[in-house]
Formats: sequence, C-alpha cells, structure tokens
Amino acid sequence: MEQGCRKRGHSSDEDVENSRRKRSVELKLATVEKLMRGLSFQGGSSIELKLENLSYLLRDVCASLKEEILCILVSCVEEQPGQASAYATFVGLLNVRSWEFGAACLGFMVQKLYECLCNREWFKCQGIVHFLVALYNCNVVTSSSLLKFLASFVSECENQSDPDDVVDFVLQARRDWLAYCVLSALPFVGKDLQQKAGFESLMLTLQIYVKKRCALHTPMLSVWRDSEQRDHLELLWHQVDALRQEQWVEPEHQLITRPYLAFDGTLSHAVPHCLQDFEVPPHEQGCCYPPTRVPFRIFSYDCENLQLPSPLSIERHLLEVQIQDMLQCHHLERKICADSLLAYAASKPQLSVYHCIVEVILAEMLQLPSSQWITLNYGSILVELCKRQPNKVPQVVHQAADILFARLDFMSVACFDRLVNWLSHHMSNFGFLWNWKKWAQSVSFPIDSSATNHQPKVVFLRELLKKCLRLSYHQRIVEIQPDVLAGVLPPAPLPHFKFVDELLPGAMLSKNLLEAMRSKQCCSEMIISLISGSTDIGLLLKINVFTQNCLHLGSKSFSHTFAILAKYHSVFKNMAAGESEQQHAILNGISEVWVNSEHFRFVVAEKLLRMEVLESRCIVSWIFGPLMRKELSKMYIWELLHSTVRWVKNVQKRNATVEVDGPNGSDYVVRSILLDILHRFVKALRAAPVDQERSEQHYWFHWVLGRLQETLFIYADDYKKMSCKLVKIAGDTDLTGDISKTFQGFLAYVKM
Repeated sequence: MEQGCRKRGHSSDEDVENSRRKRSVELKLATVEKLMRGLSFQGGSSIELKLENLSYLLRDVCASLKEEILCILVSCVEEQPGQASAYATFVGLLNVRSWEFGAACLGFMVQKLYECLCNREWFKCQGIVHFLVALYNCNVVTSSSLLKFLASFVSECENQSDPDDVVDFVLQARRDWLAYCVLSALPFVGKDLQQKAGFESLMLTLQIYVKKRCALHTPMLSVWRDSEQRDHLELLWHQVDALRQEQWVEPEHQLITRPYLAFDGTLSHAVPHCLQDFEVPPHEQGCCYPPTRVPFRIFSYDCENLQLPSPLSIERHLLEVQIQDMLQCHHLERKICADSLLAYAASKPQLSVYHCIVEVILAEMLQLPSSQWITLNYGSILVELCKRQPNKVPQVVHQAADILFARLDFMSVACFDRLVNWLSHHMSNFGFLWNWKKWAQSVSFPIDSSATNHQPKVVFLRELLKKCLRLSYHQRIVEIQPDVLAGVLPPAPLPHFKFVDELLPGAMLSKNLLEAMRSKQCCSEMIISLISGSTDIGLLLKINVFTQNCLHLGSKSFSHTFAILAKYHSVFKNMAAGESEQQHAILNGISEVWVNSEHFRFVVAEKLLRMEVLESRCIVSWIFGPLMRKELSKMYIWELLHSTVRWVKNVQKRNATVEVDGPNGSDYVVRSILLDILHRFVKALRAAPVDQERSEQHYWFHWVLGRLQETLFIYADDYKKMSCKLVKIAGDTDLTGDISKTFQGFLAYVKM
C-alpha cells in the first residue's frame, strides 16, 4: 500500500499534462475521422453544412495533425471514389488557410497513387485519380499540370497504327484501364478544360484508341446473344463524346455532385499548385488488370413509367457507377450496404433508382466471364433491400426476374447457374411465394419432365425447382406449385432399388450380399469372397450390384451413406482399380439407385472421388459418355465436372513436389484433364446433327456449347497457358462456325 502511494507521489505534473493532451488529441482525431467519413453518407445534414463544420473544427489544428488528417483522407478517397468532389472541397477549404497543407496533400496523394498502382489496387487508384481531378474544380491544382497528369495515363494509347498492335505487343487490358480512368473523370472537368491547350489532343488520343482497339472479345462477354453490344470502354467513350458535343452541359438530373460551388467565393482566393510530374509504373510480367466488361441491361430506358436516363447518356453511367462504388465498399456488410443504397435512392426521387439498383446488382452477379463475388453475396444484399423497403424493392425484383425469364432464349448459358442459384436463394427467404402460374402460362409449349425437353424456359423451371427442393423439402415445393407445373416438379427424392425383382440378372448375388452386409460379423473379406464366388454374371454387373446394395442400405441419409462407403472402402478400391469401365459401372449404379435425386448422385460421386475410389479421368469420360448425353442440359452434371477439376487442382497443390512427366508435375496433371475435357466437348458437339432452329437438337447443341464457354471462363488462367493448343483446335476445318467462334472469342479475351 505504501509502495503504491509512493508511486503516485512520484507522478509529475508534466506526465499528467502529457496524458491529458494525448487524450485530447485522440478525441479530436476520432471526431475528425467521424466527420470526414460522414461526407460520404447520403443522409443527415447537407454536404455543405458538413464541410463547414469540418473546416471550422480544423482551422487551428490543421498543421499539427497534418499527417493524421492525410491518412484519414486517403482512406476515405480510396473507399469512396464517388465522393471525390466532397473530399476535394474539404481540401480546397483547408488550402485557402494553409497553402503548405495543400502542397503536402498533393504530394501525399500522388505518392499513394504510385504505391496503389505498384500494388495493383485498381479500385483505390481510380478513387485517387478522381480526387486529383476534382481538386482542379476547387482551385487546388492548375489546369496545365492536370492535363499533363491525365496525358501521362493515356500516353500508352498513342500511335496505334494497327488494331493487332494492341493485342500482340502490349496488354490491351492495361491500356483499357488507363483510358477508362481518364474518360470516367472527364465529365467532372470537361467544361472548364475544353478551352485549355492540350485538351483536344487528349480527346483525340482517346478517340483513336477506342476506334482501333481490338473488340473481338465483346460477343464472348455479352450476356444477351440477340443484340450487338459495346463493351464498357467503347460505351463510355460514346457517352463522354455525346456530352462533349453538347458543350459539356450539365445533365438534367444533376448527378454530378458539385459541393464546391457553395464555397466558390472562398475557394477563388486560394493559390493553386502544380501537380508534380507523374509516370505510370511499367507493366510487370504476370500483372492482372481489371477485366473488360460488357454492360448488361434489364430495364430499357423507354420502359413504361420508368424514369431512367438513356443507356447512351452519361447520366446512366454516373448513376450506375455510384451504385457500383457503394457495392464495392460495403458488399461484406449487407445491412450497411442496403442502408447506403436506399439513402441514395431517396436522394433522387425524380429517377427510378430502385430499378437501377436492382439492375446493377444483377448485372454484377451475372457478368461474364465471372462475377467478382459469390452469388450469395449479391443475393443477401437484394434480400436485405427487400426487407428494408418492402413497398418498392420486391416489386422491382419481381419485374426484373420476369424480364430475365422472358428472355431466357437469348441469355448466355455461362451465367445460367448463377441465375438459378440466386433466384432459388431469394425465394427461400420469402417462403417460395412467387407468381409461378404466370411463368407457366408464358410457356407456349407443353411442360413435361422429359430430360429430352431442352427449351430454355422448361430447363430453367426444372432446375430452379430442384434447387428450391435442396433449400426446403419436397412436400413444401409440391404445395406451392400450380397444377400446370406438375410436369417439371422434381419427384420425391426416394431411392430406387431394382434388385427386389428376383428375376433380374444379379438379383441372387444382391440377396446374398444384403444378408451378409446386415450381419454383425460382416467384413470386407467376406463381401469380396461372395462377389468372387458368383460366376454366373460378369464383373461389371457384380460392381453394379454391390454399389446398389451399399447405397440401398445407406439410403436413410448422407451420414448413413458415407458410413457404409467408408466401411467397404477397400472393396470399392479393389473392384474399381484401374479400369474406366469398372468405375463407370459404379457411377451407373449410383444413378440407378438415386434416379429421383440428382443431389444424392452428385454428393455420392464426389465422395467416392475424394475417397480415391473414382479417378477424375473416369468421371470426365463418364460425363461425356453416350449414356449421359441427355443429362448434359442439367446443372448437377456440371457441378460434378467442376468439383472434379477443383479436386484435381487441390490434390496437385498439396503434392506439388511429386514429379510427373515434366518439370512441373502439378501443372501437367491439371492441363491434361482440362485438355481432355475440351476434346470431349468438341467431340460431342461435332457429333451433334445439324438441325433446324428451335428443334430439340438445336437447343441441346447450344446448351452444350454454352457449357463449353462457361468451362473456358472458369479455367481461363489455365487455358491461357494452353493457347497454342486452343489455336490448333479452333483452326480445325471440321468444326462448325459456332464452335470455332467460341474458341476464337476466348482466345481474343485471354490475349488482353
């Protein structure tokens, strides 16, 4: 106790004062950060009032907290590029009071931009570029230095004499991104820069580049196959060029926020700075740039009662980019994301923002070659939006789903699974209540459960109900469906054991095996002895009988199935060793027992693959075999294919040191199976008869062709390394035009 008193007695007044000052600084910094981040929030006080409060708070401490303020500022700018004007106004107001702070801010931001480029943080880079451009409007940077800065970004786009130059010698994706950064910033400063020296040269460079760049990838990346579309860079150029031809007149809905106009008198007294010379870091081998995209539209701008800007208007771009920025920033926090999107919609009551929000989310989810995040991420945000705004968002989601359903004939197969997975998840959150009858009535042909019915709408309804069944139970799905959809309702997921018929070949062996397997003394050796002792049937039938017996005994649940597979693992290994036909017999046995449950078929086959009973090459050959031809329009078969490839890749990563036939064994094994898949795709498609449009054969061909495109996209990085082999396949004179075009479009995409 006395020792504690002595310690307190030795505490100096200076230490107490330092501690108090430290707490005061920390409190002030917390307040500053809260206010700065509040500039990006749509609700509450006006942005002008927030800026006034913030600049007043920092009027005396700007110099002492300079480094801390700049760190907070760059974080805000990187995360919220859509609010660049607000943060630029904040810096402009501080620059009026402290020219040194403005200079330090510019140097700090340019350095951060260079670091982000080196670290390949493209989204952050774009936010900083927009911020630096917005500083010109706030009288912080000079026009000449800004134009020089923008010219440094598009310098690599100059002097393109041949479209092939872009593809062959410099990565087009890099140039596209650099051009996009500049083009997306021009609507904010174009009006003031149009008379400045160097601006027309900048626009001419962009115009020539967009005109001469390679665009062979566009059809491959289009979700809609029935219309010619521009990719995102070409569309943005036309939007900016249209704005330029209108003398940069502000769009009617004021989607470009300009909070600095309220402080024009104050900002005019500032002394602007010159941006330091900037050079974009050179390309590095293996650097991946943001992929090119093709815009996806659901709601046409001339839809009845919709107030949406034209797709060719810069307003449509600005509206969509604001929504995309919010998704990028908050996609992992669905509630915060939903609040931000709804606040943005409330701030634009004159526009149909809810429709645009739903369209952008679905476009991000369905974009080709792949979505940025998993489908569940987008679905959870849409569910949250529906729950928080039940009077508006659910109706828009229903309308969007109706349009997508109506246009299924023209949708790329490569995004079919994502649409089914999203909609089944969405329905499960609202009791599977949907206007099923309306959809059924819109189908002009009989709806039946035949696997040979490959019309897109029938396939979609069939696969959607199967996914709903996975998320619910059979009786629930039956109860909510109208009678007209009875033809596509999945059957009850019950096992079918055919060897109850004692007249079937193999029935006697099945009976003996069942008796033995049900006894407590049963072991693997006993089973092998029984199977070997049966001489009246062939080996393949023996394997089929044993497989069906195991699945019949374990049919109560997945756990029971896994337990019996584990118990007789050695028997399976012994019977399936080496030969494709024997492994195909196991897979056929699974399909016969679980003929009414594709989910069980997929899970059991995947389990046997992981138990190393089945080999990946045998699963691939079985999928593309003649018995499975009618199954190739079903989702589960492609789930199994991609699960098989993932398993191979994961095994090879774990065993990377194993030497196969080359310096890199893991790469060799993965490439072998992927190349085998391609050859089997081509063989199946080439064997398909050329039939008239809208026939069953025509639909089947396009389902499988779409799955080929999807497979190329999923393993794009691997197939890119095999470009020479793909070129050889694409050049095969026996290929039809559609197959060859698919390979050529993919090769154009991966060369970027």
